[in-house]
Amino acid sequence: MARYEATIMETVRHMEVPAPPEQTAEVRSVAWTGEAADQGGAQQAAYAAWDEKYGAGQRPTQAIVKVTPLGS
Repeated sequence: MARYEATIMETVRHMEVPAPPEQTAEVRSVAWTGEAADQGGAQQAAYAAWDEKYGAGQRPTQAIVKVTPLGS
C-alpha cells in the first residue's frame, strides 16, 4: 500500500449581497493522511473521516477533493 494525503473542502455558493459577519457560513473541511491501495481508496478514507467529524449523512453536495500520493 502507498501513503496518501487527501483533503475535502466544501464549496459555498457566492451570494449576490454580502452577508453580515454573524451570518457568514463556515466552510467545512477535513484532511486525512494514511495508507490506501489507490487514490480512490484514499478518497473513500477521507470521506469516512468526514463522516466521523460531521456525522453520517452530512457530506457536502459540492466539494473540492484533492488526493496527493506521498510514496510507499
